[in-house]
Amino acid sequence: MNYYDIFGISPEASPEDISAAHKALAKMYHPDINDSTDAHEKMAKLNEANEILSDTVKREKYDRKLERDRQQKENRSSSYSKSIKAKKYSGINNPDQRAGKAELLRKRAEARLKTEEAARKRRDEQAKLKAEETAKKRKQTRAELDKQHVINVLSAVVMDDNTQRSKQMKIDEERHYATKVLLSLIRKDDSHLQRMSEEAERKQRINEILSLVNEYNGKARIK
Repeated sequence: MNYYDIFGISPEASPEDISAAHKALAKMYHPDINDSTDAHEKMAKLNEANEILSDTVKREKYDRKLERDRQQKENRSSSYSKSIKAKKYSGINNPDQRAGKAELLRKRAEARLKTEEAARKRRDEQAKLKAEETAKKRKQTRAELDKQHVINVLSAVVMDDNTQRSKQMKIDEERHYATKVLLSLIRKDDSHLQRMSEEAERKQRINEILSLVNEYNGKARIK
């Protein structure tokens, strides 16, 4: 804080303004009036400022010193700002450095793309292998079922097991019948369902007749 700031006046203040400011502040901070602990220190500063500013020669010398200090401060501030800007923007205006930075960014982008492409290829290969493995397992399962079916039929033939063979034929017939029913429902073919129903009724009547015939033949043999 300089002397002008102590008095609260500008450097262009007149001697009368300086004197009036000194008197007003002295009435506030004189130790006989103000009992604060720093009253003596403040009063000493006021007297020192008044001694310099009330003397024309001393004031001119003091004003020149203030101007030099102000210019030095501005120069230091300007130099600091320039150094900060130079560090912040160093290389940006240099074509070679700009080109080098652009090349570095391009290489980084290419490396990132290559990494992503490699990861995508690995995912595709893993998905392909998984699909092939699933298809292979399904094929093996189907082959095993077909093989077991053939073994069951052949075993029934070799062992003359008509019961097993009849059972397998009945299963195949039921599957075939169910397939026809489903196709008829999908196609909404009522006539085909009607024919299948009539055929089932005829088979049932034939079986009933054969049952009666077998029963009659059995009784006849007994007699």
